[in-house]
Amino acid sequence: MKPEIVLNANLNEASVALLEEHYTCHKLYDADDRAGFLDGVKDNVRALVTSGFRGFDRALVEALPNLEMISIWGAGLQAADLDVVKEKGIILSNTPDDSRIAVADLAMALLMSVARQCAEGDKFVKSGRWASEVFDEQGIGLYKKKCGIIALGTIGRAVAKRAAAFDMDIAYFGPNKKADADYRYYDDLLAMATDSDFLMVCCPEMPETIGLVTGEVIRALGPDGIVVNVGRGICMDEAGLIKALQDKAIAGAGLDVYQTEPSIPKALRKCENAVLVPHVGTATRDIRNIRRDMCLKNLQAFFAGEPVLAPVYVPE
Repeated sequence: MKPEIVLNANLNEASVALLEEHYTCHKLYDADDRAGFLDGVKDNVRALVTSGFRGFDRALVEALPNLEMISIWGAGLQAADLDVVKEKGIILSNTPDDSRIAVADLAMALLMSVARQCAEGDKFVKSGRWASEVFDEQGIGLYKKKCGIIALGTIGRAVAKRAAAFDMDIAYFGPNKKADADYRYYDDLLAMATDSDFLMVCCPEMPETIGLVTGEVIRALGPDGIVVNVGRGICMDEAGLIKALQDKAIAGAGLDVYQTEPSIPKALRKCENAVLVPHVGTATRDIRNIRRDMCLKNLQAFFAGEPVLAPVYVPE
Protein backbone atom coordinates (compact mmCIF):
# COMPACT_ATOMS: atom_id res chain seq x y z
CA MET A 1 0.00 0.00 0.00
CA LYS A 2 1.29 3.46 -0.90
CA PRO A 3 2.02 5.93 1.90
CA GLU A 4 -0.57 8.70 2.09
CA ILE A 5 0.30 12.38 1.78
CA VAL A 6 -1.66 15.63 1.58
CA LEU A 7 -1.05 18.11 -1.23
CA ASN A 8 -1.77 21.67 -0.10
CA ALA A 9 -0.72 23.24 -3.42
CA ASN A 10 -1.75 22.59 -6.99
CA LEU A 11 1.60 21.70 -8.51
CA ASN A 12 2.04 21.22 -12.24
CA GLU A 13 0.40 18.17 -13.75
CA ALA A 14 3.60 16.22 -14.44
CA SER A 15 4.84 16.67 -10.88
CA VAL A 16 1.56 15.57 -9.35
CA ALA A 17 1.58 12.52 -11.64
CA LEU A 18 5.07 11.63 -10.45
CA LEU A 19 4.06 11.91 -6.80
CA GLU A 20 1.01 9.77 -7.46
CA GLU A 21 3.25 6.97 -8.76
CA HIS A 22 4.70 6.65 -5.27
CA TYR A 23 2.03 7.97 -2.90
CA THR A 24 -1.70 8.22 -2.39
CA CYS A 25 -2.13 11.97 -2.81
CA HIS A 26 -5.03 13.66 -1.02
CA LYS A 27 -5.53 16.97 -2.84
CA LEU A 28 -6.53 19.49 -0.23
CA TYR A 29 -6.45 22.32 -2.77
CA ASP A 30 -9.47 20.74 -4.51
CA ALA A 31 -11.54 20.31 -1.35
CA ASP A 32 -14.69 22.39 -0.88
CA ASP A 33 -14.94 21.40 2.78
CA ARG A 34 -11.37 21.58 4.07
CA ALA A 35 -12.25 20.59 7.63
CA GLY A 36 -14.25 17.57 6.51
CA PHE A 37 -11.59 16.58 4.01
CA LEU A 38 -8.81 16.69 6.60
CA ASP A 39 -10.91 14.84 9.15
CA GLY A 40 -11.34 12.01 6.67
CA VAL A 41 -7.61 11.51 5.99
CA LYS A 42 -5.94 12.66 9.21
CA ASP A 43 -5.27 9.23 10.71
CA ASN A 44 -3.19 7.93 7.80
CA VAL A 45 -1.23 11.00 6.71
CA ARG A 46 2.36 11.48 7.89
CA ALA A 47 3.59 13.95 5.28
CA LEU A 48 2.39 17.19 3.71
CA VAL A 49 3.52 18.77 0.43
CA THR A 50 2.96 22.47 -0.04
CA SER A 51 4.44 25.38 -1.99
CA GLY A 52 6.45 28.28 -0.67
CA PHE A 53 3.61 30.57 -1.71
CA ARG A 54 0.83 28.63 0.07
CA GLY A 55 2.89 27.34 2.96
CA PHE A 56 1.06 26.03 6.00
CA ASP A 57 -0.36 27.34 9.26
CA ARG A 58 -0.94 25.97 12.73
CA ALA A 59 -4.55 25.02 11.98
CA LEU A 60 -3.51 22.80 9.08
CA VAL A 61 -0.73 21.12 11.05
CA GLU A 62 -2.97 20.48 14.05
CA ALA A 63 -5.66 19.02 11.81
CA LEU A 64 -3.16 16.27 10.92
CA PRO A 65 -2.21 14.77 14.31
CA ASN A 66 0.14 12.15 12.80
CA LEU A 67 2.02 14.64 10.63
CA GLU A 68 5.78 14.12 10.89
CA MET A 69 7.18 15.76 7.77
CA ILE A 70 6.46 18.77 5.54
CA SER A 71 8.02 19.14 2.10
CA ILE A 72 7.97 22.67 0.70
CA TRP A 73 8.03 22.87 -3.09
CA GLY A 74 10.46 25.77 -3.55
CA ALA A 75 12.72 27.53 -1.08
CA GLY A 76 10.34 30.17 0.30
CA LEU A 77 9.38 30.09 3.97
CA GLN A 78 7.35 33.31 4.08
CA ALA A 79 4.05 31.42 4.41
CA ALA A 80 5.35 28.71 6.76
CA ASP A 81 4.47 28.69 10.46
CA LEU A 82 7.91 27.76 11.79
CA ASP A 83 6.77 27.97 15.40
CA VAL A 84 4.40 25.03 15.10
CA VAL A 85 7.04 22.99 13.26
CA LYS A 86 9.54 23.63 16.05
CA GLU A 87 6.96 22.97 18.77
CA LYS A 88 5.87 19.61 17.35
CA GLY A 89 9.28 18.45 16.13
CA ILE A 90 8.14 18.11 12.52
CA ILE A 91 10.79 17.55 9.86
CA LEU A 92 10.78 20.43 7.38
CA SER A 93 12.40 20.28 3.95
CA ASN A 94 12.45 22.42 0.83
CA THR A 95 13.90 22.36 -2.68
CA PRO A 96 16.76 24.87 -2.99
CA ASP A 97 17.51 25.76 -6.60
CA ASP A 98 18.80 28.50 -8.89
CA SER A 99 15.50 30.38 -8.95
CA ARG A 100 17.33 33.69 -8.46
CA ILE A 101 18.69 33.28 -11.99
CA ALA A 102 15.26 32.63 -13.47
CA VAL A 103 13.77 35.62 -11.63
CA ALA A 104 16.62 37.91 -12.68
CA ASP A 105 16.25 36.79 -16.29
CA LEU A 106 12.55 37.65 -16.16
CA ALA A 107 13.30 41.04 -14.60
CA MET A 108 15.49 41.93 -17.56
CA ALA A 109 12.93 40.51 -20.00
CA LEU A 110 10.22 42.72 -18.49
CA LEU A 111 12.47 45.77 -18.57
CA MET A 112 13.39 45.20 -22.20
CA SER A 113 9.79 44.43 -23.18
CA VAL A 114 8.60 47.72 -21.74
CA ALA A 115 11.59 49.80 -22.86
CA ARG A 116 11.59 48.50 -26.43
CA GLN A 117 7.77 48.20 -26.64
CA CYS A 118 7.80 44.52 -27.55
CA ALA A 119 4.16 43.98 -26.60
CA GLU A 120 3.01 46.93 -28.70
CA GLY A 121 5.14 45.80 -31.64
CA ASP A 122 3.81 42.27 -31.37
CA LYS A 123 0.20 43.48 -31.49
CA PHE A 124 1.00 45.80 -34.41
CA VAL A 125 2.55 43.09 -36.57
CA LYS A 126 -0.04 40.42 -35.75
CA SER A 127 -2.90 42.79 -36.52
CA GLY A 128 -1.62 43.17 -40.09
CA ARG A 129 -1.37 46.95 -39.70
CA TRP A 130 2.31 46.98 -40.68
CA ALA A 131 1.33 46.41 -44.34
CA SER A 132 -0.30 49.83 -44.48
CA GLU A 133 0.99 51.76 -41.47
CA VAL A 134 4.27 52.82 -39.94
CA PHE A 135 5.04 51.69 -36.39
CA ASP A 136 5.62 55.22 -35.18
CA GLU A 137 6.73 54.40 -31.66
CA GLN A 138 10.13 55.02 -30.16
CA GLY A 139 11.52 52.78 -27.49
CA ILE A 140 13.97 53.56 -24.71
CA GLY A 141 17.51 52.21 -24.88
CA LEU A 142 19.22 50.56 -21.91
CA TYR A 143 22.78 51.61 -22.73
CA LYS A 144 24.28 53.92 -20.07
CA LYS A 145 20.95 54.26 -18.29
CA LYS A 146 20.81 54.38 -14.49
CA CYS A 147 19.34 51.28 -12.92
CA GLY A 148 18.30 51.44 -9.27
CA ILE A 149 17.85 48.08 -7.54
CA ILE A 150 15.78 47.74 -4.38
CA ALA A 151 17.43 45.06 -2.20
CA LEU A 152 20.81 43.74 -3.27
CA GLY A 153 20.13 40.19 -2.12
CA THR A 154 20.56 37.06 -4.20
CA ILE A 155 18.03 38.20 -6.82
CA GLY A 156 19.17 41.83 -6.73
CA ARG A 157 22.77 40.81 -7.33
CA ALA A 158 21.76 38.59 -10.26
CA VAL A 159 19.80 41.51 -11.75
CA ALA A 160 22.79 43.83 -11.23
CA LYS A 161 25.07 41.39 -13.05
CA ARG A 162 22.72 41.31 -16.02
CA ALA A 163 22.19 45.07 -16.03
CA ALA A 164 25.98 45.54 -16.04
CA ALA A 165 26.15 43.48 -19.23
CA PHE A 166 24.00 46.18 -20.86
CA ASP A 167 26.51 48.83 -19.72
CA MET A 168 24.04 50.32 -17.28
CA ASP A 169 25.01 52.47 -14.31
CA ILE A 170 23.91 50.48 -11.25
CA ALA A 171 22.90 51.64 -7.79
CA TYR A 172 21.06 49.94 -4.95
CA PHE A 173 18.94 50.70 -1.91
CA GLY A 174 18.73 48.65 1.25
CA PRO A 175 19.02 48.80 5.02
CA ASN A 176 22.80 48.45 4.91
CA LYS A 177 25.67 49.07 2.54
CA LYS A 178 27.20 45.86 1.22
CA ALA A 179 30.92 45.68 1.88
CA ASP A 180 31.48 43.45 -1.17
CA ALA A 181 29.44 45.53 -3.64
CA ASP A 182 31.02 48.27 -5.74
CA TYR A 183 27.72 49.78 -6.87
CA ARG A 184 26.58 53.12 -5.54
CA TYR A 185 24.59 52.75 -2.33
CA TYR A 186 21.56 54.81 -1.28
CA ASP A 187 19.96 54.79 2.14
CA ASP A 188 17.14 56.96 0.76
CA LEU A 189 14.84 55.24 -1.75
CA LEU A 190 13.27 58.43 -3.05
CA ALA A 191 16.72 59.86 -3.75
CA MET A 192 17.72 56.73 -5.67
CA ALA A 193 14.51 56.78 -7.70
CA THR A 194 15.05 60.47 -8.52
CA ASP A 195 18.53 59.63 -9.82
CA SER A 196 17.43 56.51 -11.73
CA ASP A 197 15.93 55.78 -15.13
CA PHE A 198 14.77 52.29 -14.18
CA LEU A 199 13.72 50.89 -10.82
CA MET A 200 14.01 47.15 -10.20
CA VAL A 201 12.03 45.94 -7.18
CA CYS A 202 13.68 42.77 -5.86
CA CYS A 203 12.83 42.93 -2.16
CA PRO A 204 11.13 40.16 -0.17
CA GLU A 205 7.94 40.65 1.81
CA MET A 206 8.85 41.88 5.26
CA PRO A 207 7.16 44.31 7.66
CA GLU A 208 9.58 47.05 6.60
CA THR A 209 9.06 46.48 2.85
CA ILE A 210 5.25 46.56 2.79
CA GLY A 211 4.25 49.65 0.79
CA LEU A 212 7.91 50.62 0.44
CA VAL A 213 7.59 51.70 -3.20
CA THR A 214 5.17 54.58 -2.88
CA GLY A 215 3.50 56.56 -5.62
CA GLU A 216 5.96 59.37 -4.93
CA VAL A 217 8.90 57.03 -5.45
CA ILE A 218 7.42 55.76 -8.71
CA ARG A 219 6.79 59.24 -10.07
CA ALA A 220 10.33 60.28 -9.15
CA LEU A 221 11.54 58.19 -12.09
CA GLY A 222 10.08 60.76 -14.48
CA PRO A 223 8.22 60.41 -17.81
CA ASP A 224 10.89 58.12 -19.33
CA GLY A 225 11.18 55.98 -16.23
CA ILE A 226 10.28 52.31 -15.95
CA VAL A 227 9.56 50.25 -12.83
CA VAL A 228 9.86 46.46 -12.74
CA ASN A 229 8.60 44.35 -9.85
CA VAL A 230 9.80 40.77 -9.42
CA GLY A 231 9.81 41.00 -5.61
CA ARG A 232 6.41 40.99 -3.95
CA GLY A 233 3.23 42.84 -4.93
CA ILE A 234 2.62 44.06 -1.40
CA CYS A 235 5.88 46.02 -1.53
CA MET A 236 4.43 48.47 -4.07
CA ASP A 237 1.64 51.02 -3.82
CA GLU A 238 -0.42 49.51 -6.63
CA ALA A 239 -2.96 52.32 -6.71
CA GLY A 240 -0.13 54.84 -6.96
CA LEU A 241 1.44 52.83 -9.77
CA ILE A 242 -1.83 52.67 -11.72
CA LYS A 243 -2.29 56.43 -11.42
CA ALA A 244 1.28 57.06 -12.56
CA LEU A 245 0.74 54.81 -15.58
CA GLN A 246 -2.58 56.44 -16.43
CA ASP A 247 -1.09 59.93 -16.14
CA LYS A 248 1.97 58.90 -18.21
CA ALA A 249 4.03 60.12 -15.27
CA ILE A 250 6.35 57.19 -16.08
CA ALA A 251 6.96 55.42 -19.38
CA GLY A 252 5.79 52.04 -18.17
CA ALA A 253 5.96 49.09 -15.83
CA GLY A 254 6.78 45.39 -16.01
CA LEU A 255 5.13 43.29 -13.31
CA ASP A 256 5.31 39.66 -12.26
CA VAL A 257 3.76 40.10 -8.81
CA TYR A 258 0.66 41.89 -7.52
CA GLN A 259 -1.06 42.79 -4.29
CA THR A 260 -4.13 40.59 -4.74
CA GLU A 261 -3.01 38.03 -7.29
CA PRO A 262 -4.48 36.35 -9.19
CA SER A 263 -7.24 38.99 -9.06
CA ILE A 264 -5.67 41.94 -10.84
CA PRO A 265 -7.42 45.35 -10.83
CA LYS A 266 -9.14 46.09 -14.13
CA ALA A 267 -7.54 49.54 -14.20
CA LEU A 268 -4.09 47.93 -14.18
CA ARG A 269 -5.03 45.39 -16.84
CA LYS A 270 -6.16 48.26 -19.08
CA CYS A 271 -2.82 50.11 -18.87
CA GLU A 272 -1.26 49.69 -22.29
CA ASN A 273 2.09 50.92 -20.99
CA ALA A 274 2.39 47.95 -18.62
CA VAL A 275 3.58 44.43 -19.39
CA LEU A 276 1.95 41.96 -17.00
CA VAL A 277 2.87 38.31 -16.49
CA PRO A 278 1.24 35.84 -14.04
CA HIS A 279 3.89 35.39 -11.31
CA VAL A 280 6.15 33.20 -13.43
CA GLY A 281 9.52 34.32 -12.09
CA THR A 282 10.60 30.79 -11.20
CA ALA A 283 8.39 29.03 -13.73
CA THR A 284 11.00 27.53 -15.99
CA ARG A 285 11.31 23.88 -16.94
CA ASP A 286 14.77 23.81 -15.38
CA ILE A 287 13.51 25.01 -11.98
CA ARG A 288 10.38 22.83 -12.13
CA ASN A 289 12.45 19.71 -12.74
CA ILE A 290 14.82 20.48 -9.86
CA ARG A 291 11.91 21.07 -7.47
CA ARG A 292 10.00 17.98 -8.64
CA ASP A 293 12.98 15.68 -8.19
CA MET A 294 14.08 17.16 -4.87
CA CYS A 295 10.55 17.10 -3.44
CA LEU A 296 10.24 13.42 -4.32
CA LYS A 297 13.67 12.59 -2.91
CA ASN A 298 12.89 14.38 0.36
CA LEU A 299 9.68 12.34 0.70
CA GLN A 300 11.38 9.08 -0.21
CA ALA A 301 14.13 9.65 2.34
CA PHE A 302 11.60 10.42 5.06
CA PHE A 303 9.47 7.34 4.43
CA ALA A 304 12.64 5.22 4.30
CA GLY A 305 13.63 6.49 7.73
CA GLU A 306 16.63 8.38 6.34
CA PRO A 307 17.62 12.07 6.66
CA VAL A 308 15.91 14.28 4.08
CA LEU A 309 18.18 15.70 1.41
CA ALA A 310 17.31 19.37 1.95
CA PRO A 311 16.36 19.95 5.58
CA VAL A 312 15.32 23.42 6.74
CA TYR A 313 16.94 24.42 10.00
CA VAL A 314 14.41 25.93 12.40
CA PRO A 315 16.25 27.80 15.17
CA GLU A 316 15.28 27.25 18.78
